[in-house]
Amino acid sequence: MSPFLFVLVMEVLTLILLQRIEQNGGFSYHWRCDRIQLFQLGFADDLLLFSKADPNSVRLFKEGLTVFAELSGLQANLQKSNLILSRSATPLRDTLLAILDFQEGHLPLRYLGLPLLASRLSVADCRPILQKIEARIRGWDGIVLSFAGRVQLIKSVLSALQVYWAMAFILPKHVIKEIEKRLRNFLWKGSIETGYAKVSWKQVCRPVNEGGLGIRDIHALNKSLMSRHLWRLIAQERSSIWVNWIFHYRLQHYSVWTISTRSGTWGWRKLIRLRDSLRPCITYRIGDGTSFSLWHDPWHARGALISHFPLGPQHTSLPTTAPLCMVILEESWNWPSVTNMESIDITHELPTIHGGPDRILWTGPQGSFSAAAAYTVFCPPGPTVGWSSLLGGTFKIPRHRFILWLAILGRLSTMDKPWLQHLGPTCVLCQEDVMESHEHLFFMCSYATRCILAIRRVVSFHWPYSSWPTVIRWASVRWRGKHVVCASYRALLASLVYHLWRERNLRIFQHTTRTAEDIARTVVSDIRDLIICKTS
Repeated sequence: MSPFLFVLVMEVLTLILLQRIEQNGGFSYHWRCDRIQLFQLGFADDLLLFSKADPNSVRLFKEGLTVFAELSGLQANLQKSNLILSRSATPLRDTLLAILDFQEGHLPLRYLGLPLLASRLSVADCRPILQKIEARIRGWDGIVLSFAGRVQLIKSVLSALQVYWAMAFILPKHVIKEIEKRLRNFLWKGSIETGYAKVSWKQVCRPVNEGGLGIRDIHALNKSLMSRHLWRLIAQERSSIWVNWIFHYRLQHYSVWTISTRSGTWGWRKLIRLRDSLRPCITYRIGDGTSFSLWHDPWHARGALISHFPLGPQHTSLPTTAPLCMVILEESWNWPSVTNMESIDITHELPTIHGGPDRILWTGPQGSFSAAAAYTVFCPPGPTVGWSSLLGGTFKIPRHRFILWLAILGRLSTMDKPWLQHLGPTCVLCQEDVMESHEHLFFMCSYATRCILAIRRVVSFHWPYSSWPTVIRWASVRWRGKHVVCASYRALLASLVYHLWRERNLRIFQHTTRTAEDIARTVVSDIRDLIICKTS
């Protein structure tokens, strides 16, 4: 059955149940469901029915399902259908099970891949997502992956595994740390085993123009995805059942901005605390004032008035439930006469009335709300690095770029590192009695200089012949831009650094050597193939 056809069929079931509820005065809605007449929810091919735990209500559901089965031929699968009761309904357990002939279910249970629970989300509840990440990583154990390959798998596969959970829950901090631990170990070790990290995970998660690899910060990503729900409340999307329920039972006469963060469920408190981070990016554009609360919405420059002037309703004789339109007349402000100084302050800083319907606008850099826009709120941009141009763009070989990134940060395992100094000061490339360091390898080493000279005999380009930091600054400025020539030179630098480092490792661990001319030919071949690939 097609999804659309299934939805139409489920509408028939809804009408059958609704008709019986209206005709039968004995039906009792589930707790906090009567105001919006909520008695069912449908997801995919699943159906959730809600009522008070009394025989009359449950019997009505049974009769409706029976009529629906006779009309459509679709019957509830008794082996997969569960009746979930609260503790207070335990005395009626046998009676209700006999009416429905369902199995008894208990919370928490897994539904659509997520835990359905009535308590705080625990680390144990999140164990499935950790196990799924571990299983994926173990599945790649026998595959030889470069650092760049692991980065790509983290971005495209492993990071996507927790997105589904991050859209439904604000994950516990311990769970986020455990996820980051697994991703970090996979990046540097290639497995879930703990290994030495060359660069802090915090820096890895920074954007490329800030010196990172562009992997999303899980904590900020979780908040940005959950803020989508908060935005729906702020924007008053009443077409959503969840938003409608929140307005009727959680907010009532308050708004998202003034309701207490200390009451409600654990998940609700976590969600509502995100509001202060979103507030600077939200603007209330006053139209006719019918959609905004006078005292609880932050349409005023000072924010929600009730927070700054708690006695305002008393001094102005305007109730706390008053809509903003009570002080608007013909697109002009029409405040009652007041003598209290606080109330006078309010009327001296009034915003412009634009007319038409009220609008709530996202004023962030992107212009409209999205999870990506919210991510920049929870992970604000930091200072950029000048050498990011050497790593950006699509004209690159990923594994070369990664080694260049480590070399720029000074995080390659050269012999000058304290834990490697016992191996001796001799450079394996030039065989000189000098401590191996980034400064020496790139490009004070005579072997590296011969490689550059060999490349310049084939490719004509300027070279500063200076210290490694100077080379980085020079190349960042000289080879900046999108032109294919500049992009080719940047790729050449990355390829040269990569092959010098690879040659160094081959000499140490496999005792093989190549001449400077061999390195030059390999670098030139890499760039030639890259140009052909990108321009063909």
